[in-house]
Order: sequence, then C-alpha cells, then structure tokens
Amino acid sequence: MVQTIILFAIISVAVPIIGSFLSLLLKKFPTVRDFFSVSTIAVSAIMSILIFGTYSGETDYQLSWLNWGSNQSGIYLDSLSVLMVLIVSILSMLIAFFSLEYMRDDEHKARYWFFIQMFVGGMLLLVIAQDLVLLFLGWEIVGLCSCFLIGHYFMKKGEEGEKPAKSGIKALIMTGIGDVGLLAFLAWVYYENKQLGMSNPLLLNTSTPLGGTFPIIMSILLLLAPITKSAQFPLQSWLSAGDTVDVDAMQGPTTVSALIHAATMVKAGVYLVARFSPIWDNEFFYIVLMIIAGVSCIFAAFGALVTTDLKRVLAYSTISQLSYMFLAFTVREAGDTGLIAGQMHLLSHSIFKALLFLSAGAVIHSIANERDMKKMGGLRKELPWIYGFMMIGVLGLMGIPIITNGGYSKEMIISAAYEAAVHGTSMHWFTFIVGVLVAFLTTLYAARMFFMIFHGKNRGVHVHKPKYIMRIVLGILAVGVVATGFVIEGPVRNFFTGDSGYHLIHHFALVPFLCAIGAIILGLGLAYLLYGKGQTEVGFVENIGVFKALRTYVANGFYIDHFYNKVFVQPVYWIGKKLSFFKTGKINWNMIFGGIVALLVVVVTLVVVIV
Repeated sequence: MVQTIILFAIISVAVPIIGSFLSLLLKKFPTVRDFFSVSTIAVSAIMSILIFGTYSGETDYQLSWLNWGSNQSGIYLDSLSVLMVLIVSILSMLIAFFSLEYMRDDEHKARYWFFIQMFVGGMLLLVIAQDLVLLFLGWEIVGLCSCFLIGHYFMKKGEEGEKPAKSGIKALIMTGIGDVGLLAFLAWVYYENKQLGMSNPLLLNTSTPLGGTFPIIMSILLLLAPITKSAQFPLQSWLSAGDTVDVDAMQGPTTVSALIHAATMVKAGVYLVARFSPIWDNEFFYIVLMIIAGVSCIFAAFGALVTTDLKRVLAYSTISQLSYMFLAFTVREAGDTGLIAGQMHLLSHSIFKALLFLSAGAVIHSIANERDMKKMGGLRKELPWIYGFMMIGVLGLMGIPIITNGGYSKEMIISAAYEAAVHGTSMHWFTFIVGVLVAFLTTLYAARMFFMIFHGKNRGVHVHKPKYIMRIVLGILAVGVVATGFVIEGPVRNFFTGDSGYHLIHHFALVPFLCAIGAIILGLGLAYLLYGKGQTEVGFVENIGVFKALRTYVANGFYIDHFYNKVFVQPVYWIGKKLSFFKTGKINWNMIFGGIVALLVVVVTLVVVIV
C-alpha cells in the first residue's frame, strides 16, 4: 500500500515536469504537442484521484530516497498534501484543456505549454515534499514559472509587450522577498536542529512550538513567504495593481490567471501556513497574521468594488478570499476547527475561482479581448451558457448556503470565529466581524460585476461565441461548485478529522448563520439597486467630493505602487546610474568584480555566524 501510493505521487510530479521538456521536441507538430501537454497533466489528475481513493487517513505515508547526514529527502503524504494534490492536478487539467481553444491562435504556444507543465509539476512537488529543501525547490519553480507565464506576451510591440514583461519581473521580485524569508527560516531550522526533514518532530503535526534562539523573529521571516506568495497587504500589488498602474499578474493570459488563482502560486502561501500551523504556538504571531489578513481582506474587497477591469475584480477577490483562509487559521480554540474550516474554504475557492476566471476568459475571448466592464453589458442574450455558468461561480463566491460549496466553507469560518470569541479569546471578535463585513462586500462587488457584464444594454461590443471546449470545462466546474458543497460538511471534513457520519444541516450555528445570511441579502439588495439594470456608475459617488476622492484612492491601488516607486525603485535606479562606470563591457572584468563581491558576502556571513 505504501509503495503504491508513493508511486502514484512520484508519477504525478514527474510526468508533467518531464513532459514539459518533451513538448519542446514536438514544435513541428503543434496539434500533437498541445494534446500531449494536456495529457501529461491529465496523468497527474488520474494519479491524484488514485491517491485520494487509496489514502485511508489513518496514517501518513513517506518515502526517503536520499539520505545526507541526519537529513532525508523524499515524499510525504498526509490529509493536507493529498487534498492539495487533488486540487492542483484536477483543476490544472481542466484549465489546460480550456487552453486548447483559448490559446489556439497564440504564436508562442511551445513556451506556454512548457511553463504550464513545469508550473503544475513544481506545485505538486511543493505540496508532497518531505523535507524543506524539496519544498523550497518547488516553491522556486512555481515562482519562476509564474514570472514567465505572466510575461507571456512580452514579444508584442510597444506597450502591449512592455507591460507583461514588467509584470512578470514585478511578480518575481515581490514574491522574492518572501523567498528570502523562507530561506532564512530554513537556515535557522538547520542551525538549531541539524535537520530539514518534515519527519522532524519540530516540523511534523505536533504541538511542539518553535524553539531556539530567535523563535519570534524566524516566525515573522517565515510569514513573509505566504504574505508575498498569497499577495497579502502590503505586498499584494504584484497580483492586482491599481487601474492607473496596470502592471500586475493580470497581464498574462486568462488561463494563466485561472491557474495562478485556483490551483498554484497563491495557494502555495495558504498551504505553507496550514503546513506549519502546528508549530506556531505563539499568540504574538497569530495576532500579526490576524491583523495582516484582516486588513488585506477589507482592502482587497474595496478594490474589487471600484475597479472596472474584469480580471482585476477577480484578482482582488482572490486576495480577499485568501485572507479569509488566513483568518480561519488564526482560530486556535476548540481544536483544529479554524484550521479545517480554512482548508475547506481553500477547496471551495479553488473550484469557484477557476470557474469565474475561465468564465471571464470566455467573455473576454468572445468580445475581442476587451476587459473593461464599462464597455460590456447585455451579454446575457449573446452568451446564455456563459451567463449561467458564471452565475453559479458568482453564487459560490458570495457564499450562498446549501447550494454552493462557498456557502458551507465560509459559514464554517464565521462559525469557528464566533465560537472562539464567545467561549475563548475575545480577539476573535475581530475575525468574526471582519468575516461578516467581507461577506457583505463580497456579495456587493460580485453582483456588481455580474450585473455590469450581463445586464442592461449592449454598449457596442461585437460578440463571437466560444465553442464547445470552453463550455464543457465551464460546465464541469459549475457542477463542481454545487456538488462539492454537499460533501464538504461530511466526507471531506471527515477526511481531516477522522470522524464518521454525514450531517448536512446541523453544522450551521444559528447566530453566525443569520449574520452571514443577513450580510449576503443586504449586499445583494444594495447591488441590485445600484447596478441591477447594468449601470456603470453610482451617482452619489461621482457627485460627492469625499466619495469620489476615496474611489480614486482605492482605484489607484491605495497608491502602494507609487510609494514603492518613490522609496525603493527610483533610489535603486539612481544608485545604478551613479555606478554605471563599472560597466566596462569586458566580461572578464565583470566576472572578476562579481566574484570579489560574492567572496566578501560569504566572508561576512561566516564571520556573523561564527561570532
């Protein structure tokens, strides 16, 4: 049994990574290459289903194939990694299948398929790694692939190529801040314990808290990794920037956006916090995480409420929903209630966000790549299938109870926060209040987006209806949004807790349930009054100076990028210009100079460590 399930895991990782290189050899056979690329990811999806069906939940599985000193490298599977493998591989397969039609006329599909397969393989490696070295390798593969996929259109002329190129580099640099924090944490763990394996009691599912010389400092350094990867405040602008900046991850193909938001990249940060949550037994850490997540949750929701770029609305939504998960992880009372609720919302969000992004891609593809919602409207008649599928995704995002997965997982988070606030620590009232407030804001911006796209009158866009591949994928995801809602409370939750039985309704605690329902009804009613007929502007916002100024402030991404440009980017450019005389154009001199600098860095580092 152990050998079988581990073999499935190895195949799921190896096939897309090897396939990424093999697909380059099929450049002269584009049709074969496209279907081959999809098939490698499909193999991972099949393996993930076999793993999920084989995994009993009673014991964890691990296989070490490389021993170096007291460390081991290999595969590690528990309930969290098994669920992540299932999410990553199946959603990636559907997105890749969708790409067959969406990217059909792209001139650089060879590069696209290479990085898509590598992206999926890197994420799978990250979630099943037994040791921190392999985890970090997968972490870096994901970051590098996202850079190239976001910048996929860099070959275009003028601004159409410049923005994607800058966006890819921006994502790599900003997420690199978290990479440094994670690397520092790895170095500290090895210094303190001489081990980096997940089988180490320090890093396995145990109540043992972080020990050593600098536990709080290293906890914060480790926190940098999920904050940057999952685009939390104040490092969220690589994923979704202000409308006037327009340099963010949304410059990539919409299929890449779906992959980043639903199955890879940003989910890596959530996975990291969930994986390391048992060792964080420090109230200070959870307060920091709670504040960051709470601020990110609200700020991103307001960002989604004012932007008119369809993809950027969904990007802000992702930031807000990821913050929801982080807030759930901070609920430590009553066992692992908050941790499980956060993981359930990770599953729900992955499915309905894949549906929403691919629906948005189908809309954008149908109207000549137009993303401005002000220019849409009335598309319900021309795109009835997309209208229906996207409605289900919007309902999932709103968290409509009983009929969507988002309704179950969101209510689980709100209930966990409420119970912790009543029977545990009063600071969880913050989590509960933020959860209810953001439920209202989410409903408001989701309904606004839907009304602006499909209701009212067509504002002059020409519609080209998508073909069957897109419809099939969207239909599967729409069914998934509804179907998984019925299993979250029973089988999936029991998968983590080890409980038995199936209870569909009893989970809903009265007070948090009524608060969540009230927030949704209020948000939906207000959205209908303001945007129900396809309106693009709200009169009192445009006519009252204070509201207009606030709208401008939020639409500019809270001027975070402007701040970074003034404080960091411009000084670096200035320093680079002053040091430009070092550019001799002679590679030998440059190599010697670079070597001297690297040697000095190593010497200084050794001196600091020894002292």
